[in-house]
Amino acid sequence: MFFNLLLLFTLVPILELYLLFEVSDEIGGLNTIGIIFITGVLGAALARSQGRSVYANIQRELAQGQIPADGLLSGLLVFGGGLLLLTPGFFTDFLGFTMVFPLTRMFLVRYLKSRFTESIKSGRTHVHFGFGGFNGSGGFERKPSQQQNQHRFEKEERIFRSENEDDVIDVDTKDSDR
Repeated sequence: MFFNLLLLFTLVPILELYLLFEVSDEIGGLNTIGIIFITGVLGAALARSQGRSVYANIQRELAQGQIPADGLLSGLLVFGGGLLLLTPGFFTDFLGFTMVFPLTRMFLVRYLKSRFTESIKSGRTHVHFGFGGFNGSGGFERKPSQQQNQHRFEKEERIFRSENEDDVIDVDTKDSDR
């Protein structure tokens, strides 16, 4: 993880500087600054409008009794994309617009959901219900067994795949075999 973060915080700025210098050589320094300013303003406006739209969708899904899994992922992507759009540079602008535009964001949400589902199914990710690692009776959560992981995955898979507005979702937060 440290190595990935190190690459992210060193290679991305180097790439951005390189692109800024190359574009500046082709179209001039003031034009490059103007493009960066315009993409920042447009990106902030787009992130704001998409953020409101995602927030309204989340509220609507909650009012209908649905778990807004897609909406929450979309909200995180819009937030991250907005931050990237405010960062000066062409590469971060490309990534930011990809995360903020609804059409491309839809593909990212599907990809992330499949990765989360795969991670839960394989047992690399554990989902715990409770407060701060404690269970409802005040003790620490014990590590779930493979059978419990599979049971939880099946519940979450039903929730993720529930896209019909007439579906009723019943979530039991306590394990029946404790």
